[in-house]
Amino acid sequence: MRHLLLFAAPLALGACGADVSQSSGDPMPAPKPIASSEKPDQTQQRPEKQVTELAGSWTEADSANNGQRLEYASEDGVVAVSLTCQQPDAFLGEDGANALVLRRTYEDDEAPNQIGVLTSAGNGAITAQLDEETGEVTGIFDTRSQAARALANGEGNLRLVAGQSEYVVPTDDRVEQLVESCRPPIEATLEGEAEADADAEEADEPDGETPSGS
Repeated sequence: MRHLLLFAAPLALGACGADVSQSSGDPMPAPKPIASSEKPDQTQQRPEKQVTELAGSWTEADSANNGQRLEYASEDGVVAVSLTCQQPDAFLGEDGANALVLRRTYEDDEAPNQIGVLTSAGNGAITAQLDEETGEVTGIFDTRSQAARALANGEGNLRLVAGQSEYVVPTDDRVEQLVESCRPPIEATLEGEAEADADAEEADEPDGETPSGS
């Protein structure tokens, strides 16, 4: 019987409530639940994209690389975007192809590694780097890339994204003209492919002389 009483004593204490007595006899307060406002915030808010609609116009400008160049300047005269058809230098030789160079100003702290091109004709990404001296993000890309096609065929607004900074500028017919004129002529491209096929056929043909049997 004594064993049964000892076993029932903890159960009786538990049934009396949440207050448990200390060794001194004073009741111990029940643990306080953690308020939702006191819980650590596990989610990190992503920085909001800064969208800037630039009112201005496209103008033709001189290029240091003997190519075509367009600049988009805001109403206060600041050049925010430029597009250049860069001709190959002497190191590339006669087989060097033209390239397109896109630049836009940038003021954020985190340096972007690409420029996003968003148009009504599609989207493209251009590998780019930040020039800290000029405060410009520069990307060089092929004239037949997706970004070039988006620039040439897009209508309405042109969106240029670098990091969390987005510029919105109107496109212009001269943008399409610059991209198209920077591309190699179709005749030259077809001629180069034909010459490559002819060289491959000559390499596959056996010599005209055949060894005489004895």
